[in-house]
Amino acid sequence: MNEYERERRKMRAMLGTAVAACLVLLAAIIPAPFVVERPGPVVDTLGDVEIEGETVPVISISDAETFPTSGELNLLTVSLVGSPDDPANWLSLLPALLDPSQRIAPTAEFFPEGSTQKDREEANAVLMDSSQMQSAAAAFRALGEPVEVDLRVAGVSEGGPAEGVLQEGDVLRSVDGREASDFTALRELIVSAGEGAPLRIGIERGGETLEVAVTPAIPEGGGEPLLGAMVSSEYELPAEVDISLSRIGGPSAGMVFALAIYDELTPGELLDGLAVSGTGTVTDAGAVGGIGGLTQKMWAASRAGSELFLMPLENCGDIPERIPPGLTIAPVATLEEAIAAVETAAEGREPAGVERCDVG
Repeated sequence: MNEYERERRKMRAMLGTAVAACLVLLAAIIPAPFVVERPGPVVDTLGDVEIEGETVPVISISDAETFPTSGELNLLTVSLVGSPDDPANWLSLLPALLDPSQRIAPTAEFFPEGSTQKDREEANAVLMDSSQMQSAAAAFRALGEPVEVDLRVAGVSEGGPAEGVLQEGDVLRSVDGREASDFTALRELIVSAGEGAPLRIGIERGGETLEVAVTPAIPEGGGEPLLGAMVSSEYELPAEVDISLSRIGGPSAGMVFALAIYDELTPGELLDGLAVSGTGTVTDAGAVGGIGGLTQKMWAASRAGSELFLMPLENCGDIPERIPPGLTIAPVATLEEAIAAVETAAEGREPAGVERCDVG
C-alpha cells in the first residue's frame, strides 16, 4: 500500500469518527418524544423512613393495640426518565433497549397534552392519600371491625347532570331509596339504573336531610352513566392510622398498606420473617385492582431480594415473557387472598401462582 492510499484511509477513519461523534452529540441534546419507565424506590412498609431529617415509622396506629412484626413488606414504585418539562434525549433511551426491566413509552402515555411533571405529581399525591384511607378501611374490615363511610361531593362538573342540583359538601346517602353504603355501591346503583331516567338522591346538606333528582348521562366517549359529580370517601376508622411517605404517589400501594396495617393489628407475625413485595390498588371492601408498570415492579421486587411477589389478578395479561429468575409470583383478587398467600408462603408452602391466570 502506497503512502497516498494510507493517507486516504486515515482521512476516512477520521471523518467516520467525526461523523459518529456528531451523531452521538446530537443524540445527547435532541429531545425525544419518549420516556423510560424503570424500577423505582422500594419501601418496607413495616419499617421506618426519614422525613425532613427525622426517622419515623412508615405506618403508625394510635388508639389500638398493635403487635410486633418481622420480615419485609415492600411497596414498589416506578420511576420515569423524561417529562414535558425535562424531556429525555435519544441517547438516554439506549440502555432501555438492553435492559428487560426498562420500557420505552411515548411521553403522552404518562403526560396528557398540556400537563406537566408538577401536574402529575399533584394528581398522584391525591391518589396516594385516597389509597391510604381505603387501605386502612379494608384492613379494619378484614378484621371484622366496623368502618363508617361518608360519600361527600367534592365537586360538580360544569354542564353535567348534577350541575345546579348537587353542591360541594353534600353527603350522599341513598339512590332511589336504597342505601349508598360505599362508593362501589353508589356506582352499582347508578349503572343499574341506566341513563335517561331521573334518580332520587338522598343527601345531607347543612344538617338537613333532603332528596333531589338527578338524571345520569353517559359522557362522550364514556361507557357508563354518571352523575357528573366528583365524590370522595371519608372514613370513620376504629383507630387513627398515619402513613408517612414522601415523594411517592399513586394508588398502587393500597394492597401493601392494607397488609401492613392488618399485620400490625393482629397477634402473631403474618410474614414470619419473609421478604414480601407487592403491588395493587385496594378498595375499602378489599377488592384488589390493576396497576401500571408491572414488569418494572417485578424486577424491583427481585432486586430487593423478595421471596414472594403479590400482584393483581387483573394484571395477568401484563406478565412479561421474561420473569426475574427465582421470583415466586402470586396473583390475587382480594385482600383476603393476599393474606392467605402470605400465610401459605410463611408456612413454607407454595401459594397459588401464575396458573391462576390461565384459569382466569
